[in-house]
Amino acid sequence: MPTVVALSFAASSPVGAQYCEGTVHGLSRHYDLDTGSGFLAMRARPNLSSRMIGQLFNGDHTEIFDRRGNWYQVEIGGRTGWANARWLRNDCGY
Repeated sequence: MPTVVALSFAASSPVGAQYCEGTVHGLSRHYDLDTGSGFLAMRARPNLSSRMIGQLFNGDHTEIFDRRGNWYQVEIGGRTGWANARWLRNDCGY
């Protein structure tokens, strides 16, 4: 009798199969790019010294794909980057 081998190909994700969305909260209402006030910087890598590639504002919704320490990997405008987890409410379970 021949041996049957089943192979499964699936992308692994720390979030798993669940959809996880975050909402930006707690930022100042006064925008000031020089002081970093009024927006949540989306960065190329999960650290403060990484280049800013976008901005999120109070009430913005974004999908969360991953977490590294205090950083969430998020998407805005079709672009993926990292944002500080302190300013994102979510129901991801992590």
